[in-house]
Amino acid sequence: MAREETIEVSVILPCLDEEGTVGACVRQIRTALDGAGIRGEVIVADNGSTDASVECATREGARVVEVRARGYGNALREGLAAARSRCLVFMDADLSYAPSDVPAFVAALRDGAALVIGSRMRGSIEPGAMPRLHRRLGTPVLTGLANLFFGCGITDINCGMRALTKDTLDKLNLHSDGMEFASEMMIKAAQAGIRITEIPIAFHVDQRGREPHLRSFRDGWRHLQLILHFAPLWVFFGPGLVLTLGGLAILWPEWDWPTALPVYLTALSASLLGVEILLVGIIAQGRVTYSKHLNTNMEISDAFRRLVRIEKGVVLGGIIAAAGAMLLGHALWKTLGLEAGQAATGVIREALLAALLFISGALVFFASLFMGLFGLRVVDDEVGPRRTPTTTPSRHAPDKNPAETESE
Repeated sequence: MAREETIEVSVILPCLDEEGTVGACVRQIRTALDGAGIRGEVIVADNGSTDASVECATREGARVVEVRARGYGNALREGLAAARSRCLVFMDADLSYAPSDVPAFVAALRDGAALVIGSRMRGSIEPGAMPRLHRRLGTPVLTGLANLFFGCGITDINCGMRALTKDTLDKLNLHSDGMEFASEMMIKAAQAGIRITEIPIAFHVDQRGREPHLRSFRDGWRHLQLILHFAPLWVFFGPGLVLTLGGLAILWPEWDWPTALPVYLTALSASLLGVEILLVGIIAQGRVTYSKHLNTNMEISDAFRRLVRIEKGVVLGGIIAAAGAMLLGHALWKTLGLEAGQAATGVIREALLAALLFISGALVFFASLFMGLFGLRVVDDEVGPRRTPTTTPSRHAPDKNPAETESE
C-alpha cells in the first residue's frame, strides 16, 4: 500500500457548480500524472456547489474539501492548506486549462523553480476563450502595473494555472478572498525575491456550458485595488511631488495684474494638495501591513521615520508654521500701508506663499504627531485580519483508502 509520504504532487481545483467539467478534469489530471509516473492527489475545494459537482469529483477519485467562505481566494487557500505534498499545482475545473500540462509544471518545480505560472499570452488562446476586453486591456494593464511597481517580470498575471512549493506558499502568507488572489501571489513573490518561472500554455474555451463566475469590471477593480494597496508610494508620491513643485513654480514669479490672483490661488491649491498627498502616501506606506517574510521596499517611509520622528516633526512643523504666520503678518502690514488703487500683486504673492508655509507646517506637525503616536512601522503579521479556517472534512471523500487513490 502506498504511503501518504510518497505523494509528490497535489493538484487543487477550486469548484463552484462545475458538474459539467469537474469529473472529466479530475480524470484527465490523474491520467496525466500516471502517464508521467508522478504519484499525486487531486483535491477539489468545493465552494458551496448546489449541483452534482461533489459527486462527480468523488466518483473520479478526488478528495473533496468543503469551503464555507465564498470566493476564489478562499477556496484556493483552503484547498492548498489541505494538500499532503510538497509540490502544489492549481488550475480551474472548467477545462480551460489542459490537464495534460500538469507534468510540465511539476518538472519546473523539480528543476528548482519555487513558483511557476502559465502564460496564455506567450502560448495560445483559442478563439472565444478570452473576452477581447480581457485580452487587449484588462490583463495587459494589470500585468504591466505589477511589472512596473514590483518587477514581477511576467506576461500574464491573471493566468489561473500555477504551481509552487509548500515552502513558497508559507512564505507568501496569502489572504485575498476573491479573484485578486492571483495578483497578491505574484506581487508578494516578487517582493520576496522568489524565483518565478513562466510556461507558455494553451487556453481553451471552457466546457461548462454556462456563464462564468468572473465579473470583468468588479473583479478587475479588485485586482487594481490590491495592486495599488501594495504600492502606496507610487499612488501618492508621484502625483504629490508634481503638484507641490508645479504649484511652487507657478507661485514664485510675479504675474501681471489682474491675472495674478486666479493663477496664484490655483498654484496655492496645487501645492497644498501635493503636500497633503505626499504626507498621506508616507503614512500609508508605513501603515501597510506585510508578512514578516517579505521585502516590503519601504525605504522612503523608513528614511522619513528616521528623519522626522515625533520630536523632529513637531519642531520642524512648528518652525515652518511660525515662519508662515510671520510672513502673513508682514504681508498684512504691507497691505494696510498701500494707498487706494496701488497694485498689490507682490503683496498677494507674498501672502499666498506665507499661507503655503503656514498650512504645510501644520500638516507636517500633525502628520509627524500621528506617525509618532500610532507607530509608523511594519506590523509583523499579514494584510487584513487573520481568518479562522473554515475548511471542514468532507463527507464526500472516496470510500476507499486515500493512500490507494493517489495513483491507480
